[in-house]
Amino acid sequence: MGYNERNPSFTFRFGEYRHGKLNKLAKASKMSTVDYVRSAILDPFLNGDLIPKAKDDLAVEMQKLKLEKIKAEIEYLKLKNKYLETFGAPMSNTATRILKPQIITTQQNQITVSPYDAKNNIIQCVECSQLFRWKNKDEFLQQKFEFERHMTNNHNRALSYLEKSVLDDLRYSGVSI
Repeated sequence: MGYNERNPSFTFRFGEYRHGKLNKLAKASKMSTVDYVRSAILDPFLNGDLIPKAKDDLAVEMQKLKLEKIKAEIEYLKLKNKYLETFGAPMSNTATRILKPQIITTQQNQITVSPYDAKNNIIQCVECSQLFRWKNKDEFLQQKFEFERHMTNNHNRALSYLEKSVLDDLRYSGVSI
C-alpha cells in the first residue's frame, strides 16, 4: 500500500465567495485553509457531528405532534365505544362532530361570554366571577374603569374584543342589583 492509497487527495473547486469565506474563517482560527476545512468541516461531518439540527428538531416535533394526535383519536374512540356499551346505540352525528378532536388554531383564552349581565345590571368578570356594582352614574363610570384595571392586574391580559365592545357600548341605565 503506497502513500497515495493511505492518504488520498481530494480536489474541490470553489467559487470566489466560498473560497474567500473559508480563508477568512481559517485566518480567524489561525490555521491554514486546508487544515481548517479538514478539522472544522470534514472531520466533524464524517463523525456525524456536523448534521443540521433544525431538520432533526422539526422531525422530532412532528413525531411528537403525530403521537399526540393518535392519543387524542384513541381517547375519542374509547369514548364512542363506552357510549355504545352504555346506551346500546351509536352516538349521534351531532355528538360525534362535537367530541371529535380538532386542531385548535385560535387562541385558547378568547372570551365568548359578555361580562355584562343586563338582568341584574352588573358587570362580572368571566374568569373569576368578581362583581362590579354601582349606585349612581359616577360609580358606574368608576366600575367600568375598575373592571378594565382588574383584567390587567389580576389576569395579566388586555380586554378581549367582546369585552371591549361591550364596555364601549354600555350606558348607565340605573342602579345595579
